[in-house]
Amino acid sequence: MKELTILITKYLPYSTYFFLIFVRVFGIVYFFPFFNSMSVPWQVKAGLAAIMSFVILPFFKFQVISFDIWELGIAVIRELCVGLSLGFIIQIIFDGIHLAGQIVGYQMGFAIVNVIDPYMNTQISIIARFKGLLALLIFFSLNAHYLVISGLLKSFELVPIAGWTFKNRMAAQLIRWTGDIFIMALKIASPVLVTLFLTNIALALIARTMPQINVFIIGFPLEIGIGFLMLGITMPFFSWCFRQFFEKGLYEMWFNLRLGGL
Repeated sequence: MKELTILITKYLPYSTYFFLIFVRVFGIVYFFPFFNSMSVPWQVKAGLAAIMSFVILPFFKFQVISFDIWELGIAVIRELCVGLSLGFIIQIIFDGIHLAGQIVGYQMGFAIVNVIDPYMNTQISIIARFKGLLALLIFFSLNAHYLVISGLLKSFELVPIAGWTFKNRMAAQLIRWTGDIFIMALKIASPVLVTLFLTNIALALIARTMPQINVFIIGFPLEIGIGFLMLGITMPFFSWCFRQFFEKGLYEMWFNLRLGGL
């Protein structure tokens, strides 16, 4: 019993640090692509975060500090804010891509052609689902998951455990990041939107000059065909946009980590 007490006293501070590391890692895993699905049990997410925390713990020499209950609660909130803020930046990119697919699908005439998204257990446009899967493939093909993991490791150097500070610009940052979703969506969907807009103008001119032609019967399959054609042509543009948005997201991540807070 005495040996057990000595063992607990010796390793209790390190278990506290492990728990704080686990909280930060879990915040990123919660938004990490593929694992952010609602169909993935939280036990799997927690298990992955625990394994990553076990791997991370030996790489850093933490200064052993005893936390009381209130300091530990504040430290947990701080670590959760670090993890969620880093993961939220990644989630914004995929939300912008899904929104772009929703807009394109609506303009192509797929407003009611929805499928069940197993990630969020909601109905989304089939084009949004396609773009989301394509973005996920591009994400892993670029080895972007390695960059996210390296960013997580770097975060412990730039922002030590319980070293995150709350600043007044947090609300402004969240509003700006949320606004970036609409900016990314418009940039990704702009080629198809412009083409379909010109197609509608051409159909309007045809209906005006040749009233005997039923543009409603011609217009729907024509817009769908042109939409799919533009989706195929703009695949390189979509990949380039995803790369640019992800690099911007990494820049936002490093920028906020160097400032040490929000």
